[in-house]
Amino acid sequence: MSKSVVTRYRIDSGLALRRPVRIAHVSDLHERDCDDILAMIRAKNPDLIMITGDTLERYDNCPQYDFERRPLKRLIINILHYGNWLLNKLMPTDKKAHEENVLRFLREAVKLAPVYMSLGNHEQKLFDRDYQFLRGTGVILLENADIPVTVRDFHFTLGGMSVWDYEEWLPKFLEKDGYKILLCHKPDMYVDLLTDSGVDLTLSGHTHGGQIRVGKRGFFVPGQGLFGKYAHGSFFDGKLIVSSGCSNTVACPRFFNPRELVLIEVR
Repeated sequence: MSKSVVTRYRIDSGLALRRPVRIAHVSDLHERDCDDILAMIRAKNPDLIMITGDTLERYDNCPQYDFERRPLKRLIINILHYGNWLLNKLMPTDKKAHEENVLRFLREAVKLAPVYMSLGNHEQKLFDRDYQFLRGTGVILLENADIPVTVRDFHFTLGGMSVWDYEEWLPKFLEKDGYKILLCHKPDMYVDLLTDSGVDLTLSGHTHGGQIRVGKRGFFVPGQGLFGKYAHGSFFDGKLIVSSGCSNTVACPRFFNPRELVLIEVR
């Protein structure tokens, strides 16, 4: 299993909090074995756990990729993300996708703290059994929805923005008063839609850190291209935090780019 790390951030909320609130941010499980990430969450004892999409693997069911007219892309995606018979035989166990990995992770996570989850691009086409599966673990699924959350004296509104059909819900969320946290899988959506929105903190993933990190930049960043700026880290004065993800989903190893658990302390 490739190396994993804890990355810490401190956020000044501007609120009168008696004690800091600790948020564990998890992204891009992709049905892989992430028991080491779970162990780190357990050791850090967060108040909340927030998951920003691509927990399940439903990529091949997503209509927006229009695979019928792009057979070469379909072939490449299936080889990289799912593997053919030979690749599956060669891949280490921790790189293979299986729902049992997600089930184990989520069922254990909800024992540690309340778990809130949004959806990513690999989850655009979920089945009824997927929703039953997720809710059966005890997580609170926010699919273009928001909920008031209170942790001791920290009161805020938490929104979960999907990568589709958010147009009706998002303006209503942005109009709400008070401190707002948004789970938004793709950081480029924040850059395009939310930089002046008044959202206090946005958590994102999707980028996998750019797979190969060169300095502070990822080599290829989904949605941003070569050496995209928002592959990993804190941006816009701490209003956007991008995780490099908890799994490696492709045959290419991650270089200088460990899998990570993000731990945020809101003060």
